[in-house]
Amino acid sequence: MKLGLADSLAPRPPAILVLGEGALATQIRNDLGDLGLYTCLVSDLPLAREDQVMPRITDPDASSHMRRIFEAFRKRDDTEAYDHAWVHPGVTLWGERGELEGWARQCGLSAITSASKDLQLFWNVHQILRLARDAGVPTLVLSDDPVTSVREIETAIKNLVKDNRATLPFVLKSAYRARGGYGSRVIRHREELTEWVPVWMNQIRENSGEILLFFERFLESARCYVQPFVRLKSGETELFPLIDGSLMVEGKNWVEVCPAQSMDDYISGKIEDYSRTILEASNFVGIGNLIYLSNGLEVYFIEALGRLNFGYRLWETVARTRAVEWQLLALAPALLPQIPKAKSKVRRAICGINLKIYAEDTWLKIPHPGVVHEISQKTEWSAGAAEGSSEASLIWDVVPGQNVDWKASGSLGQVTLFAENWRQAVETAKKVLKEIWISGGIQTNERFLYELLSHPWVQESMFYTGFVDEEFIPTQLPSISWLQILANAIDEVCEPLNENESFLWMNHRLPPKNARLKWTQRAELEWMGLKGVKGFFQQEGGSEDGKTERICVFPIHDKRLMVRFRNWFFSVRRSEKGQPLKLLALTSGRVHSIFFREGSRIEPKQTVVILESHQSLVSHRLPIPVRITKLSVRAEDEVLIGETLAEIERLEP
Repeated sequence: MKLGLADSLAPRPPAILVLGEGALATQIRNDLGDLGLYTCLVSDLPLAREDQVMPRITDPDASSHMRRIFEAFRKRDDTEAYDHAWVHPGVTLWGERGELEGWARQCGLSAITSASKDLQLFWNVHQILRLARDAGVPTLVLSDDPVTSVREIETAIKNLVKDNRATLPFVLKSAYRARGGYGSRVIRHREELTEWVPVWMNQIRENSGEILLFFERFLESARCYVQPFVRLKSGETELFPLIDGSLMVEGKNWVEVCPAQSMDDYISGKIEDYSRTILEASNFVGIGNLIYLSNGLEVYFIEALGRLNFGYRLWETVARTRAVEWQLLALAPALLPQIPKAKSKVRRAICGINLKIYAEDTWLKIPHPGVVHEISQKTEWSAGAAEGSSEASLIWDVVPGQNVDWKASGSLGQVTLFAENWRQAVETAKKVLKEIWISGGIQTNERFLYELLSHPWVQESMFYTGFVDEEFIPTQLPSISWLQILANAIDEVCEPLNENESFLWMNHRLPPKNARLKWTQRAELEWMGLKGVKGFFQQEGGSEDGKTERICVFPIHDKRLMVRFRNWFFSVRRSEKGQPLKLLALTSGRVHSIFFREGSRIEPKQTVVILESHQSLVSHRLPIPVRITKLSVRAEDEVLIGETLAEIERLEP
């Protein structure tokens, strides 16, 4: 038997290692187990905790790290009872990297992935777009000549504008797939080229290992559609229900809807025809997604994904099938005891929504890593026919006590729900979001999602890819009366304020304590030697008198606390008058770039420092002219939110 071939099978049942962690890895393990296959997770292996975490593709020791995982799997006592062992990539990025198959083969394993040449084609965005165009599928590519530097970008822009092939804005895109929404950037002003593009190019290089860019036409008021598919070695192709990913935030698909709403037969027919054309031209074998933009008149192919994605449970439930079974049928048919049922015709009586929960201050569009202290225990919801049939599940990717590191994606979990129609699905989603509770040293986006789904346009399915960034304005400020509640709660765990000190949230000064909270359940907490408090209390006075509320005051460090009250987060800092002016870190992360030296004069709105966190770049600017008197950090330093980046002195305008 030749190892590494996914269609070869030993006489006895195989053992399968599922890569990744969290609920989705567990779900894939369970799906494989339901087929009578023996499976285990990386977390089940006798490895140090640091070895259980998947390496990044740019890690210099990724090869040795992965081989340590595979060797640990091969040496397990219960694994040795099987003649052959396999690796399933789960939903990790390694599912679309050709190196995985080679490393697995070296350790005597077979990988359930597409062939390396197929993965490389889908990984190279520019190459798959060229293949699609040559096959007659429309794309938005403006030039076949990729660029690698700012100078080449500026020259290319001049030529494109001169030849009337492009006008601002347009899209600058990485030729290689990049996660987290940072693989493309809309260029609206030429000034962005000198400030942001060089930093963004460095970020792409650090996360994908390669830097090659190309231009796409910017499509106004477009809808984004995702076509899940599986293609077998026989050439037979199954297309599953379309997903609408238009409700995105800066390229991140926070909300996915299946089946796509408000779609006519013309557009769906175009997507089906184009998908079959691309898959036949590429000869790809495996499971994945093809991604399109449509302006209602034409459909444009923009990207492809050659693996099982994070939101697969959405389309598999709507189609009433199992994605993992189709994956095995395409890549390892000998592992499959029976052929999966063909996808069912989508009934209009079912609508699914997938909501992604991230650690982020969504109003400021700033990632917010930190410690998770509490999470909701309730993870299942259902309603009967009298209330409109619906069901929802919450999958957490974190556990209490876990630190959400700035190097990670910032994903905390996701909600997947199904109802009889779009309106009922939206109402179910809002109900679930109101009941989610997560607290600690982080901020999250569930309030933002709740307000987004409450928007009249969204409820009427009238949205497009730029809707969130261009049209939607979430609530910026809660009731100011809540600041008194914060002050009363914080007073219970913090040292008394000195005469020249105060607690600040954004630009609001918290009032002095005026009473103790009327606790019905109270518990103290401790983090890094600092005290906090959490529990339930009753409101006093006003229309909400006697209403039970939940609150958590969590210490981040000695100068900053994070307060969770209702579905709001308040990052409260302790400030002292008379101290030098300081530029404070807006988030926790790594110092990516410092643009000025000590003694430099900085004009208003000039970028002083850029931090990297959760695969995003966070610019730190000031609204007034200042001079840097002292730099407190250097490039590559790791900082916590609220930590001093520089001391400054104000200059007269």
